This record gives sequence, structure tokens and C-alpha cells, in this order.
Amino acid sequence: MRVYAVASGKGGVGKTTTVANLGAVLAAGGRGTVVVDADLGMGNLAGALGVAVGTGPTVHDVLAGRATAVEARRDGPVGLGVLPASDDLDDFGAANPSNLTALLDGLDGADVEVALVDTSAGLSHDSVEPLRVADEVLLVSTPDRGALGDTAKTRDVAGRFETPMAGAVVTRATAETDLDAVADRLGVPIRGSIPDDPAVSTAAEGGEPLVVAAPDAPATDAYRRLAADLLGDESLAPAGDDEAETHTTVEDDERTGFLRWLLR
Repeated sequence: MRVYAVASGKGGVGKTTTVANLGAVLAAGGRGTVVVDADLGMGNLAGALGVAVGTGPTVHDVLAGRATAVEARRDGPVGLGVLPASDDLDDFGAANPSNLTALLDGLDGADVEVALVDTSAGLSHDSVEPLRVADEVLLVSTPDRGALGDTAKTRDVAGRFETPMAGAVVTRATAETDLDAVADRLGVPIRGSIPDDPAVSTAAEGGEPLVVAAPDAPATDAYRRLAADLLGDESLAPAGDDEAETHTTVEDDERTGFLRWLLR
């Protein structure tokens, strides 16, 4: 099982959205995938996937030693496994972030190939622990200067644990987004850029991943490309993508996809 901590320096940049949609693309592509909501104070991953929190144990219960990871796992859309966070503030104090390793160990061997851990924003025990225990860290940021600065701090924290960087995902990208400048600022390769697509917020509000709510949207194809690149599996890429077309830049590709969406 490969564990990715999906992290950013601040909230509202699309970290949870990326976990939900990347996880759904991987699961729909036949890769055994579980998403874990490790945002212990403000977790909302379950809502983005239409999974009810109050129907069983949560991540908080596992971290408090009251349940196992297998017991807390729910069936999400397209075969995605979901470990939701509790929405009860009383559970926050009982959850011990140091038990995250044991939680992940409880998933290993349960037909799980990839685990995506949704982290909390900022610097605290519960936000830092996933950076320490993950196999790799995938950064998420908008191209805004402030978001990039905070995300760079998250990269530095992961570096202190010597956790490898998987790269970065740039959300709300437009044709004007300079991905090379973003890569230089973060000091990591850009693994994918997600266009500023209204389908993203519509799907989240409906509690469905993009592969279900808007399978033909530009953002959906962008998450498919991200999944294919991250796992090195071209079968996860959008239908019609051709290796012969890889001479175009990511920015050109996203611009073309966004225009196709506008004109359809």
C-alpha cells in the first residue's frame, strides 16, 4: 500500500476536493483506493463524497483506540473506501494523531493499493503527523502568492521528516497560470493542474465526485491525467489522450480542455 499525504499550507485551496476526486478516479480505474479524513478539527471529506458520518465509527474513534480502521471504513462511490472524520467536537480531544500509523497499518493488506490522507491546514500535531508517516507528500495549492508561500512551508516541514515529495497539484488554474513559476516557487514538479471549472463546486455541493457528477468536464479529465501520472498508469488517463501528444505543455493541454468545455 502506498500512502500519500495530500497537504497544503492553508484551507480553501482544493485539498479535500483533490483527495475526493483523485481517489474516485483511482477507484473507478480499478485501483484499490481508500481516502482517510485526517482533518480532525474541520473534516468534511465524507460530505464531498456523499458518505454519512453518523452510521458507524470514524477516524476519531480509531485514533482514540475505540475502533479499528476496517470497522471505520465505509463504502463510497465507484468502489472508493472512505474513512470519515467525526463531526462531533467532543471527539476531537480523544483522538490521538500519533495513532495514525496504526490506523494505516490496519488498512494494509485489505485490498488497498493506495491510501490518500486528507490533512488539515496549518501547522499543528494533527496536520504534521500525516507528513511524517506518509510514503510521499502531494502538495495542493492555488497559484495565488499567499497560498504558494504557505504551501512551501508545508513542504519544508515534510522535508524535516525526510518524507519524499510526490510533487504538487495546482488548482483553479487558468490559461494565464504560469506552471513553471509555480514549480520554481514550490521547488517540486507539477504533477497536474486542475482548471477553474464550475463543475468542481457543483459536484462538491451535490456530494458526488466528478467522475459521477460530471464525467466529461475538463476538471474530471485533469484528475484522470493526475492519477495516470502519479501511478504511471496510462489506462487511468482520459479516453483519447495519446502519448504522441505529450509534446504539448500541461498549460496548453488545460487551455484546450477548458476551451472545449466553454464551446460544447
